[in-house]
Amino acid sequence: MSKTTLKKQIKELTKEQLMEVMLELYDARKEAREYLEYYVNPDENKMFEKYNAVIRKEFFPQKGRAKGRTSVCKKAVKDFISLHPSPKLIAELKYSLVETIMEYAVSSRFWLRESQENTLLAFFKDSLEYMFSNDLLDYFDRRIYKLLKKSDTSRCPFREELSRIKSDFDDSIK
Repeated sequence: MSKTTLKKQIKELTKEQLMEVMLELYDARKEAREYLEYYVNPDENKMFEKYNAVIRKEFFPQKGRAKGRTSVCKKAVKDFISLHPSPKLIAELKYSLVETIMEYAVSSRFWLRESQENTLLAFFKDSLEYMFSNDLLDYFDRRIYKLLKKSDTSRCPFREELSRIKSDFDDSIK
């Protein structure tokens, strides 16, 4: 069904019918419940903490071994973005994923699955572009420098790739 068709159908509903549909949707889907709760009480920081905890749990769980599923982390970022929080918090979560994977890489002596390394590099590039487009680079500059310094001093196997991404990015914004 298209949005246009949906709008027509919604216009035909009475206020009570619309309220009933919303309550059924609230009960039927976890994602809808979360979105509606956020819509009614938009606490960006609480939602940021929730999704950041999902990412941290993948790499540093309280119990057991780290699963490190990048698909779960990417979904957490995507779900957070769908709530339309401030650009600063979106950039914060994206870069937090990069920092978390890097922290995990250091703790595991740079043994990363290919998907984890690819996600690290892709989100690093994406984060830089997002920060630039939302004028947040100055806010994150120290953390970016710290990450690059950590990759250089610890002889990280993908340090050249991180440096190349940053260098290419710097060249593209000049």
